[in-house]
Amino acid sequence: MSRASAIVDDIASELSTWPGVRIDRRPDGCAVVRYEQLELGILDRDRGLAELRVSHPEYDGLIEHGDAEPADPAPDDDVVSHDVRGPADVTAVLELFDRRYRDVRGEEDPYSSQDPG
Repeated sequence: MSRASAIVDDIASELSTWPGVRIDRRPDGCAVVRYEQLELGILDRDRGLAELRVSHPEYDGLIEHGDAEPADPAPDDDVVSHDVRGPADVTAVLELFDRRYRDVRGEEDPYSSQDPG
């Protein structure tokens, strides 16, 4: 198993602890991260990559600030990606998923599995 694959697996494990989140594995090795019936994003073990759909204004901000890159190939204009190569990428990808998670839940505060409650 490559280092990127192991890191992607760690991210998927963390995300699966969030309330309402489940990970659906596809035959191609990708993991679809869902909150209830909504797709939050995709984790690709082979490419060491996370892809998430975001709102258009958020997309512009993420790209402008270097927090994500346009997905390549872009399925449409509102999908961003982030390479998963090392421990710093875990934090960055979890922050991207947290933004999407809060958006679909209608929340403003970041989620952490460390939060009480």
